[in-house]
Amino acid sequence: MEATTFTNVQIERAQRLRLRRCLLSCLFYAASASLLAVACGMGLFPRNALYLVLVSFFCTPALFVAVIATGANLRCRDPSLTEAQIAAAMLNCTLVLTFAGPLRGIVMFAYLLPLQFGAFALTTPVLLRLCLIPAAGLPFAIAASHWLGMRGAALELELVQWMALMLVLPFTAYVAGRLFEYTRYKRLSDHDELSGLYNRRAALAYLDQLTRLSTPNQVEFCVAVLDFDHFKQINDRFGHAAGDEVIRGFALLARDNLRKGDVIARWGGEEFVVVLHGDSEQARNSIERLRMACASHVVTAIGGAVTLSAGLARHLPGESIASVIERADHALYAAKRAGRNRTELASLPLDRRQAGTAP
Repeated sequence: MEATTFTNVQIERAQRLRLRRCLLSCLFYAASASLLAVACGMGLFPRNALYLVLVSFFCTPALFVAVIATGANLRCRDPSLTEAQIAAAMLNCTLVLTFAGPLRGIVMFAYLLPLQFGAFALTTPVLLRLCLIPAAGLPFAIAASHWLGMRGAALELELVQWMALMLVLPFTAYVAGRLFEYTRYKRLSDHDELSGLYNRRAALAYLDQLTRLSTPNQVEFCVAVLDFDHFKQINDRFGHAAGDEVIRGFALLARDNLRKGDVIARWGGEEFVVVLHGDSEQARNSIERLRMACASHVVTAIGGAVTLSAGLARHLPGESIASVIERADHALYAAKRAGRNRTELASLPLDRRQAGTAP
């Protein structure tokens, strides 16, 4: 599969999210530092070691924030730096364990916390690889502690505690990795491979859920059916690879120009369905913004822009999914007949028109 490209807007949005997650890790370090300060006040953790740990706790998240803020992370295979951040947190745990003394049996389970951050982002092999850090780190911390004269529990007990950790950590990594795999498979089943948008099955499931909520809760929404103009001519003239580029480029435009909460799915071929919350005017403004963005976007493979036509229907109380999509589809064909590159509003069903229902 070809590498996915992203617009500058999407990259900036992803960077802001990564920064927020990185800043969230600062809370983890701050909470850990507070607990160590309490332990130090109770005489359970050496004061000089606390200063060293606090410096490490401050520098670690600051380094990752700086890397993401400057955009240097975009050159990495994983721009979120998830594995690196978990590894750094585990190394900091090892540093604390070196000076934990009698607290080592409790503190060592802090290794479990960083693994949770990789539950939906890292595969099982990567998480198991990260378990090698505590596997080697805890014996190193025990040896360094004894070398510094900071003895904790008996060596036999420390060995049993290490064995217990080695039993719990791989199991936790396996479960966390399975969560990632489930999320990945769920995405593959719900998303179109070419465009990355929701597929028909996911869109129907979403509409089914929405229609169940709409009538009792007065949730207002519209459905639009979109179709590229003269798409067959693009495939015939420039080849199917060019047609694929048109679809991928449109998916990026849709993510940037639709409102937050609007859901777009690839319905089939060059046809798309958009579910838009709000009334007809709000929905039409959103579709028009996307249509004009598409008309002004130059597709490299064809050396020009591709226009699209849209049919928009407001969901009526008690109306079925098939009915609202059919009305939007009829409006789409009306837009085609009216000259293309336009949005048409759907008419009411015959029974509603006869009953005088307002559009």
